[in-house]
Amino acid sequence: MLRKPAVAGRFYPAKPDELIKAIEGYLQPTDKSTQAVGILVPHAGYMYSGHVAGAVYSCVDVGSSAVVLGPNHTGLGPPLSIMRSGEWVTPLGQMEIDQALCERLMAADPQLAGDVEAHRFEHAIEVQLPFLQQLGGSSVKFAPIIIGTRNW
Repeated sequence: MLRKPAVAGRFYPAKPDELIKAIEGYLQPTDKSTQAVGILVPHAGYMYSGHVAGAVYSCVDVGSSAVVLGPNHTGLGPPLSIMRSGEWVTPLGQMEIDQALCERLMAADPQLAGDVEAHRFEHAIEVQLPFLQQLGGSSVKFAPIIIGTRNW
């Protein structure tokens, strides 16, 4: 499946040149980046949270693959929803889902259900992808997981 942008032009710029300029404005120069096991960044519109997300992303090496978690704001889909194949589109281009990583995650947790509906209109993961694309380039892949449960 090709997941098209749901919030481009509202939560972040829809034009590639404006989006790159915005992200570069949020990123802060740093002498070194850290390899992190995980990071926590806000998922609101860039006008509200871009500077915080940029500060965090500036400090880490995004690597070649990332698990991106987001809350389920829409109520669609199963409680733990992973979109296990396909690509997501942002104004910066298409970003491939790491299918092998998704399959390993599903094998490790039987409650993680393959699903696209929970992801279709959800913004939380979408707003992270341009930062990953800008920092990691076109080869970075990801595993998108929407969490709609409070059950640890």
